[in-house]
Amino acid sequence: MPTTIINANIILPDEILQRSSLVIEDGMIDRIDAAAGHGLVIDAQGAYLMPGMIDIHSDQIEQAVEPRPGSVIDIAYALQEQEKQLVNHGITTMYQSLSMWKVTSSSGRRKAARESEFMQRLVEEIRRPDPMRLINHALHIRLDLTNLDIVPTLIKMMEDGYISLLSFMDHTPGQGQYRDTDKHKEILKGYSPDASDEEIDAMLKQRMQAPKIPRETMVEIADLAKELGISLASHDDDSKVKVDFVSGVLGATISEFPVELEIAQYATKAGMTTLGGAPNVLNGKSHAGNMSATEGILDGSITAMCSDYYPPAMLQAVFQLHRQQGMALYDCVNLVTLAPARAVGIDGEVGSVAVGKRADLILVDAQIEYPRLVTAITGGNVASTLSYARTACVLPKGA
Repeated sequence: MPTTIINANIILPDEILQRSSLVIEDGMIDRIDAAAGHGLVIDAQGAYLMPGMIDIHSDQIEQAVEPRPGSVIDIAYALQEQEKQLVNHGITTMYQSLSMWKVTSSSGRRKAARESEFMQRLVEEIRRPDPMRLINHALHIRLDLTNLDIVPTLIKMMEDGYISLLSFMDHTPGQGQYRDTDKHKEILKGYSPDASDEEIDAMLKQRMQAPKIPRETMVEIADLAKELGISLASHDDDSKVKVDFVSGVLGATISEFPVELEIAQYATKAGMTTLGGAPNVLNGKSHAGNMSATEGILDGSITAMCSDYYPPAMLQAVFQLHRQQGMALYDCVNLVTLAPARAVGIDGEVGSVAVGKRADLILVDAQIEYPRLVTAITGGNVASTLSYARTACVLPKGA
């Protein structure tokens, strides 16, 4: 049965169609700016119709399965509940980012999702076919270079077809995201509030002395990834030398969170998609003291956005850039839809409102301070519709 959306302001990659309509047939976008057909008719009432957002880097799954230290939720249930939240944030494709970070005494608080056995169960659940899924899932593995022991497991996961995106990550103190060791100490203290200054210093020292995966092994992993069609990324690029290595030798095409504007510019010129965090846009700065994502976006050296650790930030960052920085709304939308889709090679299927693409779409009410999702459609099916009360409910005293 076809679905027609009418009276929508449809956001295309380079223009907005005012008060237009769109027809969905068999889960695909069939016609744009066409007369209503038979079947379900959705009146957008002037809301924006845009592609569902594609989040290619978010470690929020760790919080979903372990909301408090030591309190671990059943994986299948946690994923089900996370989906409800994500679809109502407007995210219709999520690259669940799991960290292959060696769990040692120097890692701060142990996280269940980073334990090998738990991670394997989580991977299997993410990849398990389920017709009841509200959104599309893919797996993004973040390989920490100090985790030498995990390489055989990683290679098997790659060969078994589990992984869609692989990033090389180095969180050794003194470089990358943690080049400011004082800031790094603050972050570790947040993870381990009961640790003394001496214990924090010992953690840093142990991390700095940890052996790393050899470059020749990194090249072997990267070559296998390219052979299997797995997208490659580099995390926290902090020098031109590193960009040259990851792009020229490893063949990585995504630079996640370059730490300085100059490095982001260099990575962009090297042909890489440069990824910034939406929370950075909302806050006006990086939580780790690195470059401003907004500055990079305005400069053209940050070319895509992700949620990083806070999925609600995606939609709000889009409209904040439009309203506060004067960017064309379709350019802001492209940062969280078409650009990330191209980065991971799925732009032929999703990422823009175009005939022949999968109908992963969201309707957004932007006539308020904080725009909010009205309807989410995935694969042509209405996954969520939200109805907002127009008057506040005030409880009487003593209630």
